[in-house]
Amino acid sequence: MTARIPVLAVVTSSGRRLRFFHGATYEPLGDLPVAAQPHEICADPGNGWMYVSHTYRSGVYAAPGTKAHEISVIDPHRRELADVIPLAPEEAPHGLALDAARGLLYVTVEAGPNGGGALVAIDTATRKPVRRIDVSARGPHWTAITPDGSKAYTASKEAPYVSVVDLERCLLVRRIPVPYGTEEITASPDGKWVYVAAAMIDFAGGDDDQSPATLAVVDTTCDEIVHQVPLPHPASPVHVTTDGLVLAGLVRFAEPGVPGPGLLNAYRHTATGRLELRLTAQVGRVPLTIRSTPAGDRGFVANLRSGTLDVIDLTAGTRLHTIDVDPGDPATVQGAHGIAYLT
Repeated sequence: MTARIPVLAVVTSSGRRLRFFHGATYEPLGDLPVAAQPHEICADPGNGWMYVSHTYRSGVYAAPGTKAHEISVIDPHRRELADVIPLAPEEAPHGLALDAARGLLYVTVEAGPNGGGALVAIDTATRKPVRRIDVSARGPHWTAITPDGSKAYTASKEAPYVSVVDLERCLLVRRIPVPYGTEEITASPDGKWVYVAAAMIDFAGGDDDQSPATLAVVDTTCDEIVHQVPLPHPASPVHVTTDGLVLAGLVRFAEPGVPGPGLLNAYRHTATGRLELRLTAQVGRVPLTIRSTPAGDRGFVANLRSGTLDVIDLTAGTRLHTIDVDPGDPATVQGAHGIAYLT
């Protein structure tokens, strides 16, 4: 039997497709048209699938058109659409997190039949929603779950807190104050920490118009912020590699409303538990999603407004390769969004 090659998948929201690349050489493998608008991807290594959330039919978060309501199930090796999971009347699914041990895919939805945002659990075997948990926040966008599947954390951009959900009791149990809102959120591989890009980004403003930006560290034993790293620019994506390197994508503005080249910062915990900056790399305009290889040696950064994906050597902090995903007008294009890597 022929060995499977590693597959790197990137969605373009404006292009309404998934683009597939060889995970080691970055050669194009082909494209798959999908429904509008693909946003995030979650890899399911055990079953060999990728799940893609479709959030809007048109528009963006600040000015959405008609909201979408489905999850696409993708076979990345055949580059085929395997199934579509309908979530209506839930609206605008976005963030994805997989509990592989329990066979559950968690999805944030901006609104539903009761009006509020929620976390919806989908059974990956039956591909049907099995529970809904209100997170008491408008438009929850990203979510992270602890490795043991006991808790979920949702970030909601405009809400001045992170919602903490007890997944065993299906209950909102805490709100962690974050005064200026949040962008992406992620959990460490050992489950001790949750990292939050704190301060919602004002894309109509410039560098001087942003709220104070930090990378906030939550201790999951007490669900409180125990450390905050001041950032020179607001961060949108955060990601942790398998060996605990914390990656944050910083968004810079050339002038109000016009994004400039972004940065990737990498941090490690010191012996005292604080984060220390280890390297900085140049990336494209508006880094929006970060993922890494299972070995943690390479990082992948999707740049929304450049329409590119940068491959970063996470040891040296150098850019190894730039892939054109769907370039366009940097003021409007949504050319590179979710990323997944599957071996």
